Amino acid sequence: MRHILQGFTMYIDGLDFGIDTEEVDLPLPNPVTQEYRGGAMDLAVNQAMSAIEALECTVKMAGHNPDIFKRMALRPGQTTRITFRGAMLRELDGGIATHVCIVEGALNGGTRDRWQRGEKGGIEFSVNSIKYMRYEIDNDVVHELQAWPPKRVIDGVNQLNGVNAALGYSG
Repeated sequence: MRHILQGFTMYIDGLDFGIDTEEVDLPLPNPVTQEYRGGAMDLAVNQAMSAIEALECTVKMAGHNPDIFKRMALRPGQTTRITFRGAMLRELDGGIATHVCIVEGALNGGTRDRWQRGEKGGIEFSVNSIKYMRYEIDNDVVHELQAWPPKRVIDGVNQLNGVNAALGYSG
């Protein structure tokens, strides 16, 4: 069953920026892989390791909102929590599914549209150094990733429980 985007918004620190937000490229977790080819293997296999690649997302906005600029290029260690909310039409039954993606990372400059009289201009920025990401569909947690303490929940199961227990981390 397809979920078809009907509309979305973006909240930063509780402020709604949906009216200015044109496009969002949300992060997806990708495992770090390493190519392996044993002595008798002709076909190499990219094996997933116990790590996820760094997450990043990009946002394209209309306008030059000063509240966005004030959150860019903060000193190392400072992060901003951004919540993206989408309304998805469930094609099967015509209902609306709520998709929510929460990221905590650093807003950093990307590009600025050229200033041109009478033309719409905006900015595109990236959110990198993401230390936390959560994706829910109708309150069902699909992905929850956290840098520290390490957490990788996929479909309700923390994939790092065994590793964390072996290292003496609880929770």
